[in-house]
Amino acid sequence: MRLVALAFIASVQALRLPPRLITPRQKFKTTLLAEAEAAAPPAEAPKEDEGASVAASTVNLVKSIVGAGVLALPAGVAAFSDAGPALWPATALITALGAASAYSFGVLGRVCGAYDAETYKDAWARSVGEKSAWVVTLCCTLTPFLACLAYSIIMGDAAASLIAAANPGPRVCSALNACGGARRGSIAALTLGALWPLCSLKSLAALAPTSALGTAGVVYTAGFMAKRALDGTYKAGATFVKSLSRDLAPKFGSTLVKPGLGLGVFVAMCGTAYMAHFNAPNFFVDAGKDEKKYATIVRRGFALSVLLNVAVMVAGYLTFGASSQGLVLNNYAVKDSLASVARLLFGVSTVFTFPLAYAAVKVGVRGVLPKLSEKAVVAAPLGLITAIALLLDDVGVVVSLTGALMGSAVIYALPAVMLLKGDKVQKAAWEKKLAPYGMLGLSAVSAVLGTLATFA
Repeated sequence: MRLVALAFIASVQALRLPPRLITPRQKFKTTLLAEAEAAAPPAEAPKEDEGASVAASTVNLVKSIVGAGVLALPAGVAAFSDAGPALWPATALITALGAASAYSFGVLGRVCGAYDAETYKDAWARSVGEKSAWVVTLCCTLTPFLACLAYSIIMGDAAASLIAAANPGPRVCSALNACGGARRGSIAALTLGALWPLCSLKSLAALAPTSALGTAGVVYTAGFMAKRALDGTYKAGATFVKSLSRDLAPKFGSTLVKPGLGLGVFVAMCGTAYMAHFNAPNFFVDAGKDEKKYATIVRRGFALSVLLNVAVMVAGYLTFGASSQGLVLNNYAVKDSLASVARLLFGVSTVFTFPLAYAAVKVGVRGVLPKLSEKAVVAAPLGLITAIALLLDDVGVVVSLTGALMGSAVIYALPAVMLLKGDKVQKAAWEKKLAPYGMLGLSAVSAVLGTLATFA
């Protein structure tokens, strides 16, 4: 594992982001600005601690990347194999896709710098064209919508497991059964009691500190899963295993690669595991539009994210193998107190993360239906998300579909088109277009295989 981590860091540091994309008009403006700055008195150097700024941005980038998708990765491996050695190609693949995602994240920063854009949509509009900007608007709405759907399913699963661990009385069980069970009752109660008020807030500034809770939840879960993978408490015949149903108990075989499109599911899930590219312009601005500083943040942020993704994937799959669920926390025994803490941390952090993602959904709905009232803007998408979550109980399907459709576009295809557009302006040699064409190819493969495998 150390060799894999070192190899990834070395490969990302060796990446050369494409040259700054500058049109002739921009070059002319740059010359005038340089002359003006030369005549002006020197400005005072900022007093900001650059090291602290890079460290803070790196942590924030890890928070943006590592989310609910990480808990579906063991199921992604189980989709194409039931053998332990499958973790070797899976680790190599998720590391390579992490490097590709880091490259495209860097491309977005370069495009924002070239065209003085501060949002993903502006970067597309100024590099490709305003007429096709609706593509980015659609992605900006569907991606958080699917993310909120995944969050809703996770909250329901976590709450149901915690209720089962608490062993409530017959009256509570009867009330929950009347609501369709603990999972569905929890989703309905959380939607009405927590999500509706939080999503109706005009300002979400008060929720910013809760991101630390989400990071703590991921770190704790990775540590807890590693402990369970090593301590033998989920080996055949162990106490926890005896309390699991047959479909949740550890299961291993000898098939390295199953026939079918299971590998496409894993590739799609890897896309979701690294999808933070809508925030790339924000990180570029936070870096003071300094390309070197931005590149450092990207390298470190993605390197740490790869390590966390690999740690959770390996620990979960080594413990449960082919039985790994779409939300791997569902595999752990209800009586496992450490698992209950992980479910609680993830459930609470998801409740407060939901409105942050939902804010982007509201922006997209307002753009399409500007005359809709504020209450309707909140209620309509939230009602649809809740209805789907009540019917769909496998978050792995949502994560895979999000990666196949949105991840392939947001991470690979859209940055590649923007890069090719910039290259056309510069009339670059064809060799410099190999990377963006490769990203387009990867996007197509991921989208087709992931979608087919999800609905197979």
